[in-house]
Formats: sequence, structure tokens, C-alpha cells
Amino acid sequence: MNVQGNQIGKQRQILFDNWADSTDIDWLLWIDSDVSLSIDIVKKLWDTADKDLRPIVSGIYFISKSTGDVLMQPFPAIFKNIDEHTLQYIHPLPENQVIEVDSAGMGLVLMHRSIVSKLRTKFPNQSVFAEKPGIGKDFVGEDIAFFRKVKEAGIPIHAHTGAIAKHIKRFPLDMNYYVSYWNSLKPE
Repeated sequence: MNVQGNQIGKQRQILFDNWADSTDIDWLLWIDSDVSLSIDIVKKLWDTADKDLRPIVSGIYFISKSTGDVLMQPFPAIFKNIDEHTLQYIHPLPENQVIEVDSAGMGLVLMHRSIVSKLRTKFPNQSVFAEKPGIGKDFVGEDIAFFRKVKEAGIPIHAHTGAIAKHIKRFPLDMNYYVSYWNSLKPE
């Protein structure tokens, strides 16, 4: 399915509801249009996923808050929660491991439909992708809002740190760029 629009939270909810209510497909792979995927990445996610133990597995892609800078500072889009409004990047990135995380970007996520009933039971008649309004650091986007609800529903979230995709921005944010950027900051 391809869902487009400028209200990403609503668009993600439409896709989620359509998957839950109009298909019998067990697994859903979320992939953003600016994330470049390979068969190897899909295989790593598929081999890691388990409907009971790891019903949600994120791949890795890099993001940067410094989009206006000459060099974008890359961080993996996987996080630990610090408090209601604060996330901590899981950085440096552990090499080729399956780790438990609190949240991730929705750009590369594989999930099992068993999460649907758990989320709908915990949050009846609510959008699981509803952003939390706020200004500055108090704003919580749809992807983090989703994963916070997932955690609250008791659903584990994992990431495979070897399933690394390119995130196409002004230039590709990939593992080569991530390693080069952070190695350039180390004193000799």
C-alpha cells in the first residue's frame, strides 16, 4: 500500500487501520519513500522478527537535527526514553546486534498484526499515531507517540543494528557517513 499526504500521523493511522481491518496479512513493513532498502536488510528484519518475542523490529537509518549545517550530524533513529518529552539516541550504534529500544523512527519498521488487538484494547477509539502537541521539545511526533503507546501496551520493541538503510537527504545518510563523521571528531 502506498499512503501519501502532508498529515503524516493521519496517513499512518489510515494505513494501520486498513492493514488491521481490511487485510489478513500478518506482517507489515513500513518503509518511508526516502529510505533506500535492500533484500539483505529485509532478510535481517525478517529473520529477527517473531510474533511473540519480537513483534516489532526496526531497521536502522540515520537522521539529523542539523539539516541546515554544511555537514549533517547523523544519529541512528532508535531511542531510549528519558522522560515524557526527551529521548536519548542509541549512539554510538552497537555493531550488528538485536537490541531492545523504547522507540524508533517509522521509516523502516516490521510489525506483526498481534500488536493491533493489544493497542486497541489499551487505547480504545484512539489514534495510535496521534501527535502530542507542544512547542519546541514538548512536541511529540507521530512515530514517537506510536512507540510510547506500544510500550505502554506492554509490547516489546527491538532494533537490528546490522539492518542499516540509506536515508536520502541532501546526501545519503548511511553507515559510511555515520562512521566518517564521528571518526573525524576523535582527537588524534
